Amino acid sequence: MVSLLVKKIVRHSIFWFLYILFTVGIYYVQEPNLGLHIIYELASLPAKLLTVYVTLYFILPQFVLKKKYGLAFVQFGILLIAGIFFLRLLVLATVYPIYFPDVDTNLIPDNPAKLVSPLLDLIIVSSIVVVIKLVQDREKQELDHLNRAKSNIQNELQLLKSQLHPHFLFNTLNGLYAQILENPEIASNTVVQLSDLLRFILYEAKESLVDVEEDLECLGNYIALEQIRYGNKLDLSYTVLGITAHKKIPPLLLLPFVENSFKHGISKDYEKCWIRCKIELFEDILMLDLENSKPSFFEENQADNGIGLKNVKQRLDHVFSGKYDLAMNDREDRFLVNLKIPIVNK
Repeated sequence: MVSLLVKKIVRHSIFWFLYILFTVGIYYVQEPNLGLHIIYELASLPAKLLTVYVTLYFILPQFVLKKKYGLAFVQFGILLIAGIFFLRLLVLATVYPIYFPDVDTNLIPDNPAKLVSPLLDLIIVSSIVVVIKLVQDREKQELDHLNRAKSNIQNELQLLKSQLHPHFLFNTLNGLYAQILENPEIASNTVVQLSDLLRFILYEAKESLVDVEEDLECLGNYIALEQIRYGNKLDLSYTVLGITAHKKIPPLLLLPFVENSFKHGISKDYEKCWIRCKIELFEDILMLDLENSKPSFFEENQADNGIGLKNVKQRLDHVFSGKYDLAMNDREDRFLVNLKIPIVNK
């Protein structure tokens, strides 16, 4: 807290130093009397500080930001009047005795035009500070928005992981137990695939981008493990076309669609179950074409749609800002997914 306060004081001090330096330079060009301009700026500084900080910390948050523009105008007008006479009082007590001893020193001058200069001084410096403050607030809001979006993406990714683990692990371990009894050699390979899959999900997928090769290896391990569960009852086609090297994508974007195919496409109908999955890579686009059988007695459960295709679509929106194509076609006997996402070439 103290550190933030010190930093704020330093920033404000730098601003006022630069402001005085700038105004002295401007006035010096018009009237080459450096001492006069330095003393004037230093003498008028308290009035400017009062006007600026009352505007910044009272009028701006209490009236302007709450869209009470009429009250803000009145308050600022009163503040300017007080600031003008405060500034003039300070200047009369310091500058005039040194440089203008014979000039009218009444607080209210005979010529009202003499109030125009301090009025403009206060308006200009207040306007500069308010603009800086509004720009800073806008940048802070945008940064907060980006941080919230990043947090949402991370939370949704964790949700995808946590929802994948329970039922998938249960089914895989059951299949693994049967394999150990029947064919220990195949079972050992299954353990390796499961280990690689969980390692990727738990550790590698923390990154914002992963190698396409690693993401597709994770997907392939998942498909292989699920195929153990269904065996010959599942007609599965999994194809990857194109060059996968030196390309990156956000992790675990494809897996939810494939997982949904297994869970909702074939688990209720062991007689006619099939999945067709084709992934094609181009220079800067990855295309997923996914199609699975759908039991004739299939009942849509909106509350439990895979690991949440809605969450996946929200994540796609966050990651690609609408720069992707997703089409899902729910037909009577099948479910189709067509997805196109950008690729980052490394």
